[in-house]
Amino acid sequence: MRNETKGTLAILGSSLGYGGLAVLGKIALLRGVEVIPLLAWRFIVAATLLSLLALVTRGGWPDRRAARHVGLLGVLYSGNSIAFMIGLDRIPAGLASLVFFTYPAVVVLLSRVFLGESLTGRRVVSLLVATAGCSLIVGQGIASVDAAGILWVLLAVALIAAFIMVSHDVMSAVPAIGGTALLLSTTAVIITVIGAVRGESGVPSDPVTVLVLLALGVTSTAIPVTLFLLGIRWIGPARASIFSTLEPLITVLLAAILLSERLLPLQLVGGALILGGVIWLRLEPSAVEEAPH
Repeated sequence: MRNETKGTLAILGSSLGYGGLAVLGKIALLRGVEVIPLLAWRFIVAATLLSLLALVTRGGWPDRRAARHVGLLGVLYSGNSIAFMIGLDRIPAGLASLVFFTYPAVVVLLSRVFLGESLTGRRVVSLLVATAGCSLIVGQGIASVDAAGILWVLLAVALIAAFIMVSHDVMSAVPAIGGTALLLSTTAVIITVIGAVRGESGVPSDPVTVLVLLALGVTSTAIPVTLFLLGIRWIGPARASIFSTLEPLITVLLAAILLSERLLPLQLVGGALILGGVIWLRLEPSAVEEAPH
């Protein structure tokens, strides 16, 4: 199977898992789990699962030098996760997902600056359309939408874009399962320490809440993170980010079904512009795309 095909399938698979992240996170928050403990349990579950898988499959672990680089990724990823979940605690899940999905445009720009990928006319148009959509989302319903929540999600956008750019080279040089296990373990340690310092720790006793946190760790973290990093390895950061535009569609659908969330009409227009921009970019002929690094 060609790298392009494998990468596309990996990103689509990760999108299915990530699509439920905001909804499961919102459910956990509504059930009284605080942001930091929620994230700590999410990454503890994911890191434990992948560490066991790495031991069973004997896929290997990063060497000491590579481990330091993976640790840096853990810092970026923990910052992104904290920022997004704080934003999610303040604004609806569908809106958080739509704002977050300006990140493919950011990655495309960074790929041009740092990796020398082409910034075609199609890409410029896509970036402008996505930016206009974000403006509509932020500018509408200020009375009903927490502006600080929007800013937290935008911070998460910046951090995930940096994470994707750095991970392009770092994760390509380490074993897939062992490297991802170390990444998530680092993230889990950072967030758990933050929770301990803030006095926000504990084990949930409600069985439903435990199941939600397990689902967050397995289906919305361990599996999609691994698939997404493999996708970046096979098709590069820009295309991986663009292909992942299925995620907000899944999130909005799940939020409507499970949380009865509704967006204001102009926010829906903004969301459509964002999705239209990144889908237009996704349809760019493969002839102008660079070969995977």
